[in-house]
Amino acid sequence: PSDNHEAKNIAFIQCAGSRDRNHLTHCSRICCMASLKQTSYLTEQYGDDEEARASVYYIDIRAIDRFEDFYQKVQDDPKVSFIKSKVANITLDEESGNPVLQGVDTEGYHRYSNPHDLVVLAIGMTPSVDISEIASGVSTDSSGFIQVNVDNGGIFAAGCASNALDVNRSVQSATAAALHSIQVVNKVSAAEA
Repeated sequence: PSDNHEAKNIAFIQCAGSRDRNHLTHCSRICCMASLKQTSYLTEQYGDDEEARASVYYIDIRAIDRFEDFYQKVQDDPKVSFIKSKVANITLDEESGNPVLQGVDTEGYHRYSNPHDLVVLAIGMTPSVDISEIASGVSTDSSGFIQVNVDNGGIFAAGCASNALDVNRSVQSATAAALHSIQVVNKVSAAEA
């Protein structure tokens, strides 16, 4: 961090700006697992160090498919705590200069004011390019991802162009787009024959 001290007490704030009608309405699907992976790196790096710990502030954890076992493993780690809450405010401790997270734990309905060495925001995934710069007339959803639509003029979106997806779902999406394009080519070929 900027104070040149080693960060051992790290907060991970999930859905920072995501799943929020005022910003990004969608879930990015990969943030939860990325943060859980980072918490495991932290506990592996510091081993038995008493000061090392991670706190995950979350709305809900989305451990999709086979990742449920990994999520359970992280939950079982005594150095990782889960706080069901949207963080209301982040201030700086006047003495240490470290961030202090404030809010209400919705499972126990008690207020907290938790200091940390470092805060990591899991921000939502958005399309990397404004599609209007590339192709006019391509239909997109409210988040800017290309929609699967026959009116898109032969443009078949795959992976993160079509939605916020992890690697496995991106591969599935690419396969579906390839198969869909083959079907269209076959239909056009049959009609022209």
